[in-house]
Amino acid sequence: MSNSFGKTWWGEQWLNTLSNIDYDNRLPRGKSYANKGSVTKITIKGNRIEAKVAGSRPKPYNVDITLPPFFEPELGNFISQLAKKPTVISKLLNRELDPEVLTIAENLGLKVFPKQWTDFKMQCSCPDWAVPCKHLAAVVYKVSAEIDNNPFLVFDLHQVNLIEELNKLGIFVNTATSEIPKITDLYFDSKKKKQQITIPKMHTKN
Repeated sequence: MSNSFGKTWWGEQWLNTLSNIDYDNRLPRGKSYANKGSVTKITIKGNRIEAKVAGSRPKPYNVDITLPPFFEPELGNFISQLAKKPTVISKLLNRELDPEVLTIAENLGLKVFPKQWTDFKMQCSCPDWAVPCKHLAAVVYKVSAEIDNNPFLVFDLHQVNLIEELNKLGIFVNTATSEIPKITDLYFDSKKKKQQITIPKMHTKN
């Protein structure tokens, strides 16, 4: 199991939401929780991340993180401008995120990566008053590992299926080259059967 998070620049952008905050060392403790397998389940439903994190009590804590969705007309303008950038598109189809994607999005008022933790809606059932607590931080670290591998996920978390949007413009992703390894293969210890994750399936066209 990898103990490294934010290995790509886009994964690091995701983790930057946790920067400049540290309530009594909760961030290092959150990373430790992520490393040692305390995050036992993650389910991604649209722009919502639901997770269970084992803590000091017998019952795991419930974690809920929600990102703001993207809407028209900004979304349509964003996709149209992306389609005019063949270099950016070629990188996307190889699961690489060009920094120009963020420039285009931000110029249209779309925030692909939250700039700070308050851009999330975060809740945890633990008694800790801090937001994010170590349980929330652990889930943010875990999700960064999947975003490292699959930058399309950050768009899914804004309720945008970027592949489908590109397909509508005649830019098709080959299924063989777009297959994403299961998140359990990336950072969940396969020996611990109780660790689970569910992410949306990518719909592609040949």
